[in-house]
Amino acid sequence: MFWKFILRALKYRKQRLLLAFAALTVAAAMATVLFGTYGSVERRLRDEFRSYGANISAVGPTVPITVAAAAEHLGAEAAPFLVTPPNIVAFDPQRGRSLTGFWHVEGTRDLQPGECLAGELLKLPIGTQTPTCTVKGIVSTGGAEDQEFLVPLAPGTSVVSYVEIRAPGDRIESIRTSLSEQFPKVEFRTIRSVADTETNVVLKIRASLFLLTLLILGITTLCVSGNFTEMVLERAKEIAILKALGGAEGRIATFFVSESAALAIASTLAGYIVGVVAAAFIGRQIFGGAFQLQASWLVFGGVTLVMLIVAAVATAIAASRIWSIEPAIILRGE
Repeated sequence: MFWKFILRALKYRKQRLLLAFAALTVAAAMATVLFGTYGSVERRLRDEFRSYGANISAVGPTVPITVAAAAEHLGAEAAPFLVTPPNIVAFDPQRGRSLTGFWHVEGTRDLQPGECLAGELLKLPIGTQTPTCTVKGIVSTGGAEDQEFLVPLAPGTSVVSYVEIRAPGDRIESIRTSLSEQFPKVEFRTIRSVADTETNVVLKIRASLFLLTLLILGITTLCVSGNFTEMVLERAKEIAILKALGGAEGRIATFFVSESAALAIASTLAGYIVGVVAAAFIGRQIFGGAFQLQASWLVFGGVTLVMLIVAAVATAIAASRIWSIEPAIILRGE
């Protein structure tokens, strides 16, 4: 009886089942994109914000260069800088690379002793020999560096003028506090313009994705519920016969829930494939990089569970009409 009921629905109600399947597939694809993006958006945004530079600055009359190593030990990135008159700044080209991504450099960043970067406002071409160094690149930052010579930090330097630190966005304050305890004579300042912006953007985007997911699932629930409500009304005679033969309303409702569960599983498989491809395309357009498909059993399991819940809720709403069907009235043709 169970399979006969299901097969009759597939045979005579193809259009409505296809509409429900299409709605669930679109919802599954969107859920895949949003779940996948929700899980990775924080990491991707944090990576993007790395190009904005440091979010903590260690300053003082002098700062031990060991501050940089201590920050790195805590999971942060750090680069020491030593300012010397008249307009020379020594830095570690390797450590500073990740924290100076916003620098526009014409030439090379890889400096050897006796080489330097010259600020664009100094108007010195690459290859110029100065009393202190050979210009290997021109740097433009829109800041003080545009009027300075940037030279490699000398080996054995023990103190510097300041250390720029890039801490993970969710650990800024804990790392700053830990460093303050280790180096009480050094002032560690949180660069609010970077840290606060990063935190606010991550929170707002994740909240937007969450609300968008709820909206899509709500619309899908209404769509599927409407289709199954029409199916219940169209199959009123079958339901009346089953009730007249002693079939319990709950058992009959189970038939419809089973149909929607099968649709949910099939639509999840189709929607997940589409969603993975769409997520890779969107990720490439927004964050750049290669087109990379990222399948995840965790996301697939989450999408499957959500689609089963949506289908069950939608069908339960529609199946509630089963209790109002009176066999005697329906079978008399009234």
